[in-house]
Amino acid sequence: MIRFRAIEPCDADLLYEAENEESVWTDSDTLAPYSRHLLRQYAEGYRADPIAEGQLRLMAVESQTGEPIGILDFYDISFFHSRSFVGVYVFPRHRRQGRATAILRAGADYARKRLGLRILAAKVLATNPASLQLFRRAGYDHSGCLPAWQLTGDTPVDLHLLTLPLP
Repeated sequence: MIRFRAIEPCDADLLYEAENEESVWTDSDTLAPYSRHLLRQYAEGYRADPIAEGQLRLMAVESQTGEPIGILDFYDISFFHSRSFVGVYVFPRHRRQGRATAILRAGADYARKRLGLRILAAKVLATNPASLQLFRRAGYDHSGCLPAWQLTGDTPVDLHLLTLPLP
């Protein structure tokens, strides 16, 4: 079972691990590594105010133990339109256990009940079939494609949009 909590200063090392995993940089538009110092400052000053910030980053933890298993990001939140984009990161030691699907499903419930959103969306590169499959498994439907939308090196890559209506 998954629950969410705010980012805490003690999470700086976990954020460092997540933000500096080069294999996910293409998906997150990251160009350079983050310093531990910068991420410590971020964690210490984090404001979990999605209305003011337009985003909300939550630590996904195991309900019984409180152990962090991943991060859920709501970004480009529009309360006017009751929608948000969503991203998920699972720490390597918790991968291939269905954790990402569980985080996305719990995140959809959180978005509906706590944030009052009516729809979530995800942007996934065509070069990431595992992520496409993950979002489909979590109930997201393919809603469109932006051809050659993003460059991976010198290669244009299609960007798929997936959406999840929240009943």
